[in-house]
Amino acid sequence: MDVDTLSTFDCNYLDANRLFMASSDTGEYLERRSVAIASCGLPAQDLNWGFLKPPYDDLDATASAVRAYFENRKLPFLLTVRQPERRLGQKLEATGWHWKSDPTPGMTLAVPDSTPPGPTSLQVIRVRNAEQLVAFREAAFRGFGLPVAVAHMFLNERLLALPQVRAYSGFVDGEVVATSMLVATGAVAGIYWVATIEAHRGRGYGEALTWAAVVGGRECGCTIASLQASKMGRRVYERMGFNHVYDYLHWLPPDN
Repeated sequence: MDVDTLSTFDCNYLDANRLFMASSDTGEYLERRSVAIASCGLPAQDLNWGFLKPPYDDLDATASAVRAYFENRKLPFLLTVRQPERRLGQKLEATGWHWKSDPTPGMTLAVPDSTPPGPTSLQVIRVRNAEQLVAFREAAFRGFGLPVAVAHMFLNERLLALPQVRAYSGFVDGEVVATSMLVATGAVAGIYWVATIEAHRGRGYGEALTWAAVVGGRECGCTIASLQASKMGRRVYERMGFNHVYDYLHWLPPDN
């Protein structure tokens, strides 16, 4: 896949995180030519990161600036790069950074004209009001194993009101058991917050919610869907037809 196309996926990923953090109560998003910094404002390492952008000029200074930002706030963090050249990794290692073992697979799918039906036991809705939003965010945070008590700080009405954002909930017997979110940027339908409550996994609900977000992307004029897959979700996405086309690699700072 060509560099320009990969860059469109980066743009969606960064814009989605800009919206998530800037709409939150405690988060912050900063960006300049060489780096984007996303911080949830809480001691959650996977939600605090600096994203290095090609062509990786002034790498040492950029990495040091990310480290200083988070250390000044006493927050754990990661340095994230999409499929860097080998020399970039060598430069980071030479200054004490070390690779976190698990990359995040980036997967894409050409948005289809039609999608398969979901399980008959599942009712999927688009989240449109405050009551539906509360149920959505509580299920999403439970599905990801995150503390539900802080869900309102990140998945709130400010975020839902944005025109490029759509949230979807899947109900079984009146309970939200699965979720997904769409962030549309140009041709790219970014799929986020795909989660299923543990007791309801393995029944096709996560797949159905992913399709709901893909359909939402098609309605917004998107032609390709992208997502970052968890270990649990990757096989589901492969079955749906998503292709693994890139990786986001994560680096830990020196002395961590």
